[in-house]
This record gives sequence, C-alpha cells and structure tokens, in this order.
Amino acid sequence: MSVSRKQFIDNLDASGIMTEAEISAWLSNHPRELDPIDGDAMAAILIDDGVLTSYQAQCLNRERPRPLKYGNYDLLEIIGQGGMGTVYKARHKMMKHDVAIKVISSKQGDESDNRFKRFQREVQTAGKLSHNNIVSALDAGEENDKFFLVMELVLGEDLGKISKCEGELPVDEVLDYMTQAAVGLQYAHDEGIVHRDIKPHNLLLSSDGIVKILDLGLVSLQRSEDSIDDSLTGQNQIIGTVDYMSPEQAKDVHSVDPRADIYSLGCTLFRLLTGKAPYPGNSTIERLLAHRDNPIPSLHQFRTDIPELLDRIFQRMVAKEPDDRYQTMEEVTEAFETCRLASVSIMPVIQTEETTVSNIEEFSLDLEIHDASTLEVAYTELESIETDTPVLPTPVAAGPSIDSGSVIEQTQVTQRAGKGNQILIALTVLILLGAGGGYWYANRPGYVEVDFPIEYREGRWAVEILDGRDKKVVHLTEVDADGYENTNPIKIPLAPGNYTYALMRPPFFPNTGRFEMQRSKTIIVNGSSWDTSDLQELGLINSPVEQEPPSPENESEQ
Repeated sequence: MSVSRKQFIDNLDASGIMTEAEISAWLSNHPRELDPIDGDAMAAILIDDGVLTSYQAQCLNRERPRPLKYGNYDLLEIIGQGGMGTVYKARHKMMKHDVAIKVISSKQGDESDNRFKRFQREVQTAGKLSHNNIVSALDAGEENDKFFLVMELVLGEDLGKISKCEGELPVDEVLDYMTQAAVGLQYAHDEGIVHRDIKPHNLLLSSDGIVKILDLGLVSLQRSEDSIDDSLTGQNQIIGTVDYMSPEQAKDVHSVDPRADIYSLGCTLFRLLTGKAPYPGNSTIERLLAHRDNPIPSLHQFRTDIPELLDRIFQRMVAKEPDDRYQTMEEVTEAFETCRLASVSIMPVIQTEETTVSNIEEFSLDLEIHDASTLEVAYTELESIETDTPVLPTPVAAGPSIDSGSVIEQTQVTQRAGKGNQILIALTVLILLGAGGGYWYANRPGYVEVDFPIEYREGRWAVEILDGRDKKVVHLTEVDADGYENTNPIKIPLAPGNYTYALMRPPFFPNTGRFEMQRSKTIIVNGSSWDTSDLQELGLINSPVEQEPPSPENESEQ
C-alpha cells in the first residue's frame, strides 16, 4: 500500500540516499503539473530520473521502510537469496563503485545460532584468500542487527544457471571452466581450506570468461591453529549438496580432506557435460546411497563426442575411495591440460580414391617474428608423368657475311663486349648469392629432435606439434610417417616461435609439453619414457613388460 508524499520524503531522508534539501531542490526542478501527490507517484518519477532503483523505491514506499544502508554502502537490488542470507548489489557512497553484499540476520540471545557461526567462518576464511579464481572479500561488519560481508561484484552467471538454460555445454568450454576451478581450489587447499560444497551454482562465470568460486560458508579449516570450533556441524548432520557430495563426506563431515572437493568437482564436470546429476534419485537417502554403492556412470552413456581420456579422468575423480582418486587438485589440472592437448591433436585419417600422395614438401617463409606461412606441395610419382620431346629445327647452312671493316677490328670489339658482359654477370651472381645468403641467415629455421624409439612405434602412435595459434604444423602417424618410419630421433625444421607438442602411444598417457623455438636452435623432446594410463594402473589393460631371457638354471630345469 502506498504511503503519503510526506511519509515517502521522510523515509527517503532517513535512508541517507537524499537529504531533505536535495529532495526540495529536485522537486523544484519539475513542472508543477507533474508534482507527485503520493508515494507511488513520487517513486515512479525518481525511478525514471535514475535517482532510485525499483528495489529502493519499494523499500521506501512503506510505513516501516526497510534498511537500504550497510556501512558505507547503499543497497541497489537483490541479486540472490539462499539458506545463509540475501545477496545485494550495492554502491559505495563516496567511491561510487559497485559491490556485492551478503547479509544474514542474527537471532537475538541465541549465541549458538549455527547460521551466524558459519557466516562468521565464511568472513574469516574469505579474508585469508586472495586469488583470481575466488571471489574476493573486501569488508565486513554489523548494522541494523544484521551481519554483512562485502565482496567483489562479478558480472556474469553461475554455471548452474548456465547449465539449466543451455543444457549440455561444449567439451572445450567445460574443460576450461573446470581447470580454472581446480586452480582456485588448489590455492585454497594450500591455505588449509576445504570448500565442502563445490557445485555449479557456487562457480560464477564472469563476463570476461573467468570462473570464480564463492560461498565459503561450509568450509573446513584443516589447520588447527586457524580453526573455528566445528561443533556447529552436529553429529549425524549432513553438510553440503547431496548431488555433489562424496561418500566420506556423507558419512562424516568432520574428517573430509581436499579429495572431497575433487569428488564434488568431478560431479560438477558430469553435470555440465550431460545436464544431469551423476546419481539421480527420488529421495535424499536414495541419492546418498547411490554415491556410495552404485557403479560410476560413463560420460559415453550420454554423449558420443566425449574423449576417452576425459571419461577416464572423470571416473578417477569420482572414485568411491579417496585413495583411488587424484590426490591433489594440481594433478587434476595436469590431467585436464593433457586431455585438452590430446583432443586438439587427434585427427581422423581419411582415405579416398584420389591419386596417392607420395611426398610432401614444406616451405616456411618467416614473414614476421611470430608469423610463419607454410605451403604444402604434393606431387605424384615421377614415373607416371608423360612428357613430349620438343622437335628441334633442321640446321641450315649459311655463308659468312663480311662487313667493310677488317676482321681484326670486329674481333677486338667482340672481345671487349664479352669481357664487359662477363663482369656484369659475375657481379649479378655475387649480388644474388649475397641476397640469398642474407635471406637464408635471417630466416634460418631451428630444429626439434623427437627421441621416439622405433620399437615404441609398432602399434598406434602419433607426433603432433601445434604453433602458438593452435595451428597444426607437424602430424606424423603410423599411417603417414612422412619418411620417418625408421628414423630416430625424428628431426624436424621449425620457424621461430612458441609451440606445443603431444606424443601419443595408446594406452599410455600422452607426453605433452611446450617449447620456444629460436633460429638455429635445436630442441630435444623426450619420447623414451611413458607414464602408464589410468586403465593400466587399474589393471584393465596389461602394461607392456619386456621379457627377460631365462637364466641357465631355469633352462636346465626345463
């Protein structure tokens, strides 16, 4: 119900947004026929003039106005609500920059209020952290019998809302989001903090593509000297979000470690790729038991474009036992990066009935410092090219023609002209050689030597090198080795610049890395040692083992 004009002016003055003098000056600048007669009319004009937001006008147009000020900040609008409180967009009175403010009410006379204690823990935890992938805390305080936390305002949406609107997200985007989240969580873990509630809704995607972790109200502080009494989490009390909660967290929330966040991030990965929770159910208990007892689902059951390596990474992240998972977020980050490199490297080999290409020549022209242009020229077997021999004209005899001058004089003139032409030709050749040599020196390539033992190339294998713009400049496989089948090391010329390489030899994990090529420099890439894959470690694929020759004792026994 609308209030009177006088009541609205009093409320506006009390809010601190405008003083009574400023209100009078504002009213005097409006035509008399547009003079507002009540609170509704006055609120509408102030909104149109950009003085108030709709939320502010709604709070002031009441008999008992709601507070619009916390510390040095004026509330502008509500941007989120949850179990811990309400989040507002606000603006600093003096500096005029926008922030996010989280406000929670305290229960008078109830010092055991768990909501307040968790909020206090969130404030103290946020104050310890400063990382690009974690929402920054700027200030905190108490006003209007409420506690508030001032945070940076992230312009964007949380991944939960994005997933709900768009469904299955592209693989490369999800890999980027999860890698950023893993980096931020590794920083928190290094500071002794376990989040315990990682889920899509707690990962904000800013307008410039940065993923930021928020909501630290349920964190577990691993360092006893920094810990707040965790008695606020009672016995048999479940803390977290069931669809993303690890089995050990559901069993005992007090004993979790960073591997619980790895499990939750794996469930988040599943949700973003499939649009579904990994273990759906009709009740909380049913879903909790599914996390503990049901077989781990495969991403391939829901999408056909999921790389095999990414599915294996997910399976390991959400292993039932913590010891079977990745042990740190740093390992998770490395696995995501390996998957990203492998996914951009693997290209299908297409065979057609066109003429077989027997050789490829590459000509690299260094146009600028980091801008190389590569031309590929294919030609067929020379024997298949038919040529016609040109017919030469029949020689015709001709008699000598003698001018009036003497033969001796003509010979001397011819000799002088011949010497001049020879000198000119020699100078031209020297200039061309010098220019060619200078051009070669200025554009001389570097070389990469790939140590890839031939015995490791019996099955499927590949060597991929991408330039700084992710353009493939080298692609060797068991099908098309470009003459390097029986060569080790594989020496390849490259123009100066930054490169990424991937050596692949399934079922082993790819060998990947980066290097910077300089002129005349040789880079050595080690492909002689390989890490076993997850499937090999789990015993699902036998690792190649070199057979030792039998000892004489064994031979005699046989």
